[in-house]
This record gives sequence, C-alpha cells and structure tokens, in this order.
Amino acid sequence: MDNGVNKNNNDFVETPKEEIKAAKVYKLSPENAPKEIPKTEEKPWEKKKEKPSEEEQPKEVEQPKVIYKQKKHSILTFFLLVIVILMAAYIGYSYYNYNLTINRYNSLYSPVSTTGNEKNLDINSPFVQNLYNNVKTNIREDIAESELNMSMRLYLAYRNIPHTKIYDSNCDGFDNSAMIPYTCSDSIIPKAFKKEDLLIEYQKLFGENLDFSYQNIQIGKNCIGGYQYIPSRNEYVQGYCTSNITTTAKVTKKLLSATSKESTITLKEEVKYVSSEGQSLPEYLKSGTYNYIFKLDRNYNYIYVNKYLE
Repeated sequence: MDNGVNKNNNDFVETPKEEIKAAKVYKLSPENAPKEIPKTEEKPWEKKKEKPSEEEQPKEVEQPKVIYKQKKHSILTFFLLVIVILMAAYIGYSYYNYNLTINRYNSLYSPVSTTGNEKNLDINSPFVQNLYNNVKTNIREDIAESELNMSMRLYLAYRNIPHTKIYDSNCDGFDNSAMIPYTCSDSIIPKAFKKEDLLIEYQKLFGENLDFSYQNIQIGKNCIGGYQYIPSRNEYVQGYCTSNITTTAKVTKKLLSATSKESTITLKEEVKYVSSEGQSLPEYLKSGTYNYIFKLDRNYNYIYVNKYLE
C-alpha cells in the first residue's frame, strides 16, 4: 500500500511510518498556533442573541421602604374616631333641641289650629299683643266713632303708619272748607305722608279685597285724625284744629283671652265705661265683653274683620 504520491514525477514515494505516526500525534502549541482564527460568516437567521453584560442589564427599581409605626397609627385612628363620634352626637343633640324649641314656640305662639279644635293663645305673646294694639282704642276714639266703618278703618290704618314715613310739609292745596274744624295756613308747618303708605297699612290691617278709597281721615268732631287727601300732590296733609273737645269719661279695658280655631283668631276684651259725676255717657258706649275677629288671608296675614259686643 502506498502512503504518498509524487505528482511531479508521477512516481509513488513511500512515506516513512515514523513521520506518519508523528503527524497523527501533532498538537498545536501556543508558539505554532495561528494568531487569528478566521470567523465564519454569520447568517442573519442563525445569529444568536448575545447576552447583555451586567452593566447593560436593567436593574430593578428599589422601592422605598415604608415603615409604619403601628402604635402611633392606632392612637391617631382612635382620636379621629372619638372626634367623629362627638361631632355626630353634637349634631344629633342640636337637631333634637332645635325640634323641641320649634315645637315649644309653635305651641305657645303659633296662631293656627290645624286640628279644628279651639286653641288658647298666650295673651302676652308678641303676636297677640300686636294684633290687640292695632285695633284697641281709647275713650276719645270711642266717643268719636264706635262703629267699624270706612272712617274708622282709615283712621286705624293711618295710626299704624311708621313715624319715619311722616314728614314736615306745607299747606299747598289744602281746602279749609272741606274738613271743618281743620284748617291749614302758612303760619304752621303741617305733617304729611304719601298715599301709598296709607294703602299699605290699610291692606295689612284689613286685607286686599276690602273696598278702599282715598278719603279724608277724620272721626267725629273732636280733632282726631285731621289729615286731608290732596290728589294733586298724592299726599295726605295734616290740618290744625282749635276746637278740641275734652271729656271726663273714663274707660278700663282688659284683654281676657285669645283663641284660635282653624284660620280664625278671636280676642276677648273686657270694657268698663265710667262717667264722671253729673255727666252721662253716650248711649252707644256700652260696657261688656267685646270680641275682635281676625282671619288668615292668602298672604298669611291676620286681617281685622269685625268687632261686636257679646
């Protein structure tokens, strides 16, 4: 068997067995190793993903450590709970006390009786006293006019006009012959008020549905009232009276009771007229118990309806 071929001489040359054996055990040493190992061409689909270095690898974000102080947290929760409980108790107590107060005032001062039964009202309450003062009259007024007619209604309405609505004026347009014994001259400074102010008080006292007309305010001949309506000025102007008649008669009036039934209020007044010695009382002045009737109107205002003797 031939172990080698010489191509140039076309003769077979036999290779010594020792050389073949040495070739088989030949090992690369650092001295005779090639400096560079040729890289094989990498194909895109065969390219392996390189493992990133430690510096390139994303690091986990270190979460801040929340340290709870369990004891302090429990104390704070306890105090907040106590505050909430106290606030709820205070609100509940306030609401309960508010309802008690409202019920108390409704019982004492509310004029409306929704049950249909008669209800007694406190005669000293501001509500009842206001109703009574609006219609109560003195002895001179009783002598001048004892009936609840147009003249008396106008006078009562005028009497309720606030003092701030009455001002100094003049006598321009005053007719001295229209309101005897009242006169007006340049020597005096009369008082005056707007006609609208009279209408407001009239409707508050007697309601909006009752007939009303702008007339002179005068009851009897005793110098009570004395305001003349002057249309050209839309004002009421006061006249001056020189024949003021005095009386020695006396009257005692006392509010006995105030009751409410549905939308009606009744005030009972005890009246005692006393004449002076040697004089007699007018026949229309009668002692006894008088009833003042008020009714609730659509504006929730109690209007004066009637007065009669029992």
